[in-house]
Amino acid sequence: MTHYRITSLRIGELHLPHGGGIMRDPIHCWLVRGEGVNLLVDSGMAEVATVTRRLKVNGTRGGHQALREELAKEGLKPEDIQYIILTHLHFDHADNLDLFPDACVVVQRAELMAAIDPVPSQRIYYWRSTIDNLLARKRPGQLRLVEGDTDLLPGIRLLYVPSHTEGMQVPVIATAKGLVAIASDLGDHYRYWFPADPRATDRPQRSLTGAYLTGNIRSESERVWQAAMRRVQDSSDIVIPAHDFRIPVQIPEQWFAIPDSTDGDIAHHPFVETP
Repeated sequence: MTHYRITSLRIGELHLPHGGGIMRDPIHCWLVRGEGVNLLVDSGMAEVATVTRRLKVNGTRGGHQALREELAKEGLKPEDIQYIILTHLHFDHADNLDLFPDACVVVQRAELMAAIDPVPSQRIYYWRSTIDNLLARKRPGQLRLVEGDTDLLPGIRLLYVPSHTEGMQVPVIATAKGLVAIASDLGDHYRYWFPADPRATDRPQRSLTGAYLTGNIRSESERVWQAAMRRVQDSSDIVIPAHDFRIPVQIPEQWFAIPDSTDGDIAHHPFVETP
């Protein structure tokens, strides 16, 4: 079996109003390498000034420069990326596509339709710039629309899991230590996957033992979302949430299903800009 290495690229943060305070939301893309393939899972958010102008929220970095910087740390340029798997088309996961004009973008057909005609509560999360970029791409070289579960490449399977959005997909990627599900916003924090475990959350909920927390931004029912999370967990050895500060950076060198503790879970810590 083909084995891949995965690197989590942190390209910025959003600082979101939450419970009377501010929640720090790290924005990640994932670089997947193996057998001569360089692939990105998600393409991140626009530069934060654009996000602030559109949504009135603050943050750091994002955009082309941040992606170039993170790829350069791995010895790569944008033109070295051959595929981009988009888990879904929300603005913080599917911007910057114009940085990769020749890459083949892989997205569920149902997700593109959802972006064009979203459920009302998700209209602000789908940006016209992403839709326009996808529609302008030449098929099949620059755009591949898939329908349902798909074996994209040896060792990379896409699971179709409507939940957070109508066309949500989760790539399950073979590594030397096992199968990694890049879960994105299906469960964007370890507390959603392990809500009763004090290593995942400082507010464990015993009533959720053996179950999951589901998010508030959704296209499907809670039962459908719970089943989607169970399916992904049953199909993989570890899951990587999108917006947790504790996710492993180098995989499989760093390998864990649950963090050792809540240390490093700094979502609600004040942001201090380094000089």
